[in-house]
Amino acid sequence: MAADTAPVKLTEGEKSFVEKVAQYYYENDGMPHDRGRVVGWMMICDPAAQTAGQIAEVLGVPRAAIDRIVDQLTPENDPVSVFERTGSLTEDYTIRLRENSWAPKVRGIFSEFPDFHRVARAGLDGLRAEGAAEERLLRLSNMERFLAFVSAEMPAILERYEKQKSAGQAG
Repeated sequence: MAADTAPVKLTEGEKSFVEKVAQYYYENDGMPHDRGRVVGWMMICDPAAQTAGQIAEVLGVPRAAIDRIVDQLTPENDPVSVFERTGSLTEDYTIRLRENSWAPKVRGIFSEFPDFHRVARAGLDGLRAEGAAEERLLRLSNMERFLAFVSAEMPAILERYEKQKSAGQAG
């Protein structure tokens, strides 16, 4: 950083948003706060592509932690990753949030539900055939019903989103 360049500071609104994203992911996914802060910052940062050094500076997180977090957020074998990295971890690489990446990521996650539903259904059928008590099967039965519902409903939800997006009504 040049001597005449002031360190980047988050505005109160930016800081509030970043902290809310971090807390959301902590409470819902057990994601460490610093990782959630990186996600939150990348959702609103300007410019959209940030170097690891910029992210570390603005969030007040050590560069080594940023490298570890970015490595987790940009898995090499994930075709629907929400983030993309340009450059290697040994240089001041950049990271950006892929445009329109949330829907494909969610679609990828939910596309696995029918397979898991089949596993749950087969397990439930097998345990019932063996005469397992209904009280014992309650957890699996509840999960199987949920997975059946989500497996049936999610394609229609995603299709409605795509239609709205095509009509310019969704982001």
